[in-house]
Amino acid sequence: MRKVFLTIVCLFIVSVLSTGCVWQQSQLQSESGLYNVPLKNNPKLALDGVWFWGGGNPFRSQKEGKLYVAPLDISKVQAAQPELAPLMVPQMHNYITKYVGEAVKEGNAATGSNWQLVDSPKDCDVRVDIALVHFRPQRPGLRVLSGVSGHFVKIPGVTDVVGKLSQGDVRVELTIRDVRHNRLLMACKDSNRTSAMLISAEAYKRSGNADVNLRLWAKKLAKLIRYCSPDKLGDGTIEQMIKKRSIWDAAKARLGF
Repeated sequence: MRKVFLTIVCLFIVSVLSTGCVWQQSQLQSESGLYNVPLKNNPKLALDGVWFWGGGNPFRSQKEGKLYVAPLDISKVQAAQPELAPLMVPQMHNYITKYVGEAVKEGNAATGSNWQLVDSPKDCDVRVDIALVHFRPQRPGLRVLSGVSGHFVKIPGVTDVVGKLSQGDVRVELTIRDVRHNRLLMACKDSNRTSAMLISAEAYKRSGNADVNLRLWAKKLAKLIRYCSPDKLGDGTIEQMIKKRSIWDAAKARLGF
């Protein structure tokens, strides 16, 4: 039954995406200072806004290198959430180590390269920075209430508010830089993409929604890094790859798959 429901949702999103898969200018500005380029959005890409360097793959012929992902920057939210915000730093590190590390190994195996995910920015070739720019914890008690009321009763104007409060709110900004040539390759901003399900343990943690989304963003970063490998991207650009992306894949990405 769940698969049938997800299929229906995907088909609906496919129909929406297929009506206008074009790049549109975004008004989103950086809150962390990581970038100063104009972001755009595209229905095929599950991000609020993104900017890509327009050249080809700058690492196509580089067989080895060092990739450094800086610790999650929580400076914008730590004052408001002094207890919970620091928890996000080791959580994100664990997700990056797992998913990005796997992507790097897979890319090396496919291309015969020797790229490494390193813990220090010294002599790195590529640097990734991620900043948590907004974090409002969810309220576990309200989450239970929202789940129950959503199944049994609808109170106009109330149920939706309870649902939003229970899911919390989280937003990040991310940049990828070619350190060797001091060149920005990508900048993006994104907010909640998915939430902790009522039946999961995360639903009963105040930081649960943020944790779920940090995991999702780490997976997205890993997928992007894998797609930038020479066997996938060649000498093309990310924007060209997105243009070729199927509407079906885009719909699944928007659902968090």
